[in-house]
Amino acid sequence: MKLDNIDMIILDMLKKDARVSLREIARVLKVSADTISNRVEKLTQQGIILSSTVVVNPSKIGYAFITRFGINVKPAYATQVLEKIIKIPSVIIASKVVGSYDLVAISVVKNFQHLCTLRDTILEMPYVENVELGMWINTMEICPHYFLI
Repeated sequence: MKLDNIDMIILDMLKKDARVSLREIARVLKVSADTISNRVEKLTQQGIILSSTVVVNPSKIGYAFITRFGINVKPAYATQVLEKIIKIPSVIIASKVVGSYDLVAISVVKNFQHLCTLRDTILEMPYVENVELGMWINTMEICPHYFLI
């Protein structure tokens, strides 16, 4: 689907605040709320809009930092391991990658013990060969619009 300017503004407004009303979007674009409703429905049906969500500030609910796990696995098992890693509750992103690792997972972590537990959980998975860590400290921002073009 080719997106026009109206679609792009709708997406921009929704990624900034998924709770913005369709009426407000219509007011900004100077079109009817029905037009916006139809556009949002079409964007959803075509898989452009996957869902809407609430973004929680991890530091306000007990997470101290964000960790990157670089994971190497035995050849041909990356998909199996990835499917297990993404199910770990504090993992927020996981993907196959090209480079120094086979997989990368990003997780919010409560403390050093939690970090060690996560690392050990990943290391104990079948076919995992090694795990390397990287951490972000002090600044912790997670927001869906960072992931959109």
